Amino acid sequence: MKRTAAGLLVLLILLAACSTGGGDATDSDGLEHPTAADEAIFVIDSAGGFVPIEFSVTRTPTFVLLGDGRVVIQGMQTLEFPGPALSPLMQRTLTEGGIQEILRLIDDTNLFTADLDLRGAANMVADASDTIFTFNGAGREVTVSVYGLGTITPMRGGELPPGISSAEMEAHAVLLQLNDRIVTLDTWLPEDAWEAPGWLPYEPDALRLHVRDVTGQPVEGGDMPQQRRPWPTAADPAAFGEPTSFGDGTRCGVVEGEEAAIWFEALSLANQLTMWSPESDPDRRFSVSARPLLPHEDVSCPENTGT
Repeated sequence: MKRTAAGLLVLLILLAACSTGGGDATDSDGLEHPTAADEAIFVIDSAGGFVPIEFSVTRTPTFVLLGDGRVVIQGMQTLEFPGPALSPLMQRTLTEGGIQEILRLIDDTNLFTADLDLRGAANMVADASDTIFTFNGAGREVTVSVYGLGTITPMRGGELPPGISSAEMEAHAVLLQLNDRIVTLDTWLPEDAWEAPGWLPYEPDALRLHVRDVTGQPVEGGDMPQQRRPWPTAADPAAFGEPTSFGDGTRCGVVEGEEAAIWFEALSLANQLTMWSPESDPDRRFSVSARPLLPHEDVSCPENTGT
């Protein structure tokens, strides 16, 4: 009996260890998903479109659900100019039950079974952006990209727009509804789907910075008051990061850890027109476009680094 009891105890310990470790998780009736804090279960992002480069390099995902249940969304956006130097992000944590609600919502669309690229709206709409849904769960890793989401509707008499099939039209409608449900979680998820009430500011562990020497150039914003702040670290701004392909001298680099915390505090007090000057040469002026990096994202500048 002692040997049997000991064996049972070991088995229970091993099962407990498996249930609390990394990897994939599921409940008895749920869908499996990653559980690591730096893995994303579901992301809604956008790319392209006719937007200024300053906007594209600072644009963050609309929605991110991480393996540990954290949800990161864009904070309140205002129309004021100059706006804050750093896009506000908010976070809140779902319970496993809350994660399963999201997984079922995605799975019920029947669109996340294989990669899908919907571009029919390009026949009707120019310069729109792509909405990109990335799903990692239920044993699948799927990317669904749709051009011009929300820009097309059936024509008079129910006719389909040119170049768009009925299946693509239906997919547009389903994805638009999914997007609307995901970005309004607070309106339909019960309180017990969340670990704790209320959203909190998200403070990133890393920031991607695009830095440009604008010494002697016309001041952006015309007659608007321009804030000047000291470059917050000992690094030489003229040698920060690596050259990009922008063609205007912009350099891109990433700050992490303590350096990221210093920059986060400094940027939180700055706006889009803030100029940064090194203490050793206060007449020099540098512009900085900052983008928080989320846990599942590469800590690099791959899409912007030029030759």
